[in-house]
Amino acid sequence: MSSIFEKLDRETSEDAGFWLPLDMLVKRDLFHNKIFSADLLFLACDQKIKRRTFILTKTRLYMCKKDNKTPKIMTVISWKKLEPFIEDDGPQKKFGFRLGYRPFYQDFYLNSQYELDQWLSNLIGITIMVDFESDYAIIKQIGKGNFATVYLAEETESHAQFAIKFIDKEQIYHFPGGIGAVLSEVVIMKKINHPYIIKLYRIYEDENYVYLVLEYLKGGDLFHRIQKKEKFSESVAASFMTRLLESLKYLHALHIVHRDLKPENILMVSDDNDMEFKICDFGLAYFSPNDQTLSCGSPGYVAPEILHKRSYNHKVDTFSSGIIMYIILSGRAPFYGQTVKEILKYNSLCRLGFHEKYWNYISKNAKNLIVSLTKPNPSIRLSAEQALKHSWFKESGLFKLSNDILPQTACDPSDDCNISCISFTEVKRIDDRRHLKHLEEELQVHKNDKDSNDELKKETNIENTYKKAIDIMKKLRDTE
Repeated sequence: MSSIFEKLDRETSEDAGFWLPLDMLVKRDLFHNKIFSADLLFLACDQKIKRRTFILTKTRLYMCKKDNKTPKIMTVISWKKLEPFIEDDGPQKKFGFRLGYRPFYQDFYLNSQYELDQWLSNLIGITIMVDFESDYAIIKQIGKGNFATVYLAEETESHAQFAIKFIDKEQIYHFPGGIGAVLSEVVIMKKINHPYIIKLYRIYEDENYVYLVLEYLKGGDLFHRIQKKEKFSESVAASFMTRLLESLKYLHALHIVHRDLKPENILMVSDDNDMEFKICDFGLAYFSPNDQTLSCGSPGYVAPEILHKRSYNHKVDTFSSGIIMYIILSGRAPFYGQTVKEILKYNSLCRLGFHEKYWNYISKNAKNLIVSLTKPNPSIRLSAEQALKHSWFKESGLFKLSNDILPQTACDPSDDCNISCISFTEVKRIDDRRHLKHLEEELQVHKNDKDSNDELKKETNIENTYKKAIDIMKKLRDTE
């Protein structure tokens, strides 16, 4: 299967070949983005081996003129394939690496393994790597989505652990917009560098998969943390929300909008710290200063303007952050129904209830911020930057127990909108029961599969479904 990055590389190079003339951005790029510089040997057009000084930046490789270190030509390497090699078929070993795709590629040579390792250590975070299986050992599966599976893996050389996102190329090739979505996710993640956002270390590609090597965090996600702890104190919630809004402020300044902010996409750094986390999963994110119209997001966290099919901007993320703040302070999901349709109905109405039972000891300022973050009208909804200036944060974590009346924009505690408010534990139970019912139906399909010519495959499918069902039943028993 062809590379999904090759077309992007061709577009970046304007189909002009491997080397490009210098452009107006050279001086700025060298000043701000220079990473490494050293000599390389290469085979020139006249079939002679030549030595030149090369300068590597975050996106480009510059070849310098023969007699000085002034750039002469350049190539954009962000989407080029990197293949290291060692040739041992002559009197002396040749160490080197190839950049690019046929027919536009260039081989570079070095004098030693040490020099090769120097270049590779600087190139691996910029280019597209190959030979994933020799660099990492899979430990176990830790997550699964529609087009990707996430595994915990260990780097064979350093034994460091990473989360590896396996993206199935066959599936994304057959899904409208699938390739564009993967490329968008990678472009965005390569651009981001923030302490509260998951880090992308390397990208690999082979015939069947794209592999994203991501930072691994041991604390699980916020969804399960709230299930376990039920809710956070106001002081902890204030620290948590400061970090979350700072992250959004950073993203929005780069014209990046996440569009799927929810507890499952917030990973906790450790088991014993409720304030340290990193935002993950940029599969639905977009990178543009312009308003968008694509309907996407997760029911229960989607801004009303998306559900009403209106154009929207970065404030869809601040709406989701307000829902998350509601959840971590109360341990309740504000919009919940037995079906997705019901969830979307409550989500669309956007009427948050602050029932005394769960909100009696939460300060008026906290509730006011939640309401300000979840205004149905985005033009009067707070941005992340504005929210960080709210008086709740200025109290510096010193909160008084408060029986203040609810904000006027919130619905009354006795209002029937609170029927949709449900604990996270019960949310999980309902989801597990749905999953169990689905597995029962799946099991029946496998058992009645009279057309299957592969009995071993049929038995394996039945056995795997049984195992999944047993796991779900155990989870249900543990939460009773």
